[in-house]
Amino acid sequence: MSNAIKHLHLELVAAAALFAVCVGAWAAASGAEQANADMVKSYMGAEEAARAGAARNAEGAEPPRQTFGRGPEDIGVDNERSRVLAPRSGPSRLSNLFEKRRVKAVKGDVAAQYNLGLMYARGEGVERDYKEAAKWLRNPAAQGYELAQITLGEIYAEEQGNALAQHRIGEMYAEEKGVRYNPREAEKWLRKAAEGGDAQLQFELGERYVNGKGILQSSKEAERWFRAAASQGDADMQFYLGKLYREYGEVVVQDREEALIWFGRAAEQGHETARFNLGVMYLNGEGVQIDMVQAHKWLSLAAASGSEKEAALQGLKIAEARMSAEQIKEAQRLAAEWLGSHKDVLKSAAPAEAEPKPGWRTGPKNRWD
Repeated sequence: MSNAIKHLHLELVAAAALFAVCVGAWAAASGAEQANADMVKSYMGAEEAARAGAARNAEGAEPPRQTFGRGPEDIGVDNERSRVLAPRSGPSRLSNLFEKRRVKAVKGDVAAQYNLGLMYARGEGVERDYKEAAKWLRNPAAQGYELAQITLGEIYAEEQGNALAQHRIGEMYAEEKGVRYNPREAEKWLRKAAEGGDAQLQFELGERYVNGKGILQSSKEAERWFRAAASQGDADMQFYLGKLYREYGEVVVQDREEALIWFGRAAEQGHETARFNLGVMYLNGEGVQIDMVQAHKWLSLAAASGSEKEAALQGLKIAEARMSAEQIKEAQRLAAEWLGSHKDVLKSAAPAEAEPKPGWRTGPKNRWD
């Protein structure tokens, strides 16, 4: 589908893509074939409207409207997209306004349909009803109105709890794609998505908190979401969190004991560089008492393969110079025992950091002194 919308107006791309994602999420959740057909038709209508607008522009005609005008009675219109689903308080005439808009909407007035859908979504002048809201927003969305498309997407994301749709909405607010930049709305939707439990979405939220990309910076929140992601069991994320605790100090307070824990979890899953870091930490006494047997064990495991082979061999020389023959023999026994009990893990483990995940930061090289 992404190829099909490349030629749409740039200002419609993000909104249309989100709308398409939410269509699929809504259809899968409801299982209603007719509703699915109507939703697909609505999306295709938005696509055709954009193409028609491009053709009129080429002929010198006035481009189609992208936002609704605010009439004297249209107090519910929100062209700035500030918390569109939040209920608004207002005078008692909201009920009368709702009826006026309903009459116009039934007659086919697109602006009234949008405003009516918005009132249903917010619970203004009528009991909140997302199903009715979606019903009245589909036609405006099909006509290419960005605000209707985005509002419809928010409704599906809110009602169905689709993490991908929630994340896309958050990205749109954070990166000003089709909507006005709004860090609070961006944070709200990105958090909703991360709370669904997806490790990658949790990690990406942590990155945004680190960099202040689209949301306010917060080291505390960054640490929270990095830990949540690493707790899902992904070895790369566990290793990354270990590096943060060991080296940086700019995102989390340096804590070598925590680093040892997370490196250990990653190493148990076959992460090669985590094994190397464990060896170095036991060698230097970082977050743990110096233990040459454990240092030798982990460094020999790291030296067996991987990108840290040369550095691990160097570490082994340093360790062996401080060890007795009995200690070396014991370390070798422990390493062999570990290999024997982790054959399945090592088969499935990918080469450590061979292809770093996009956006992941790399820390300083390990030092022996």
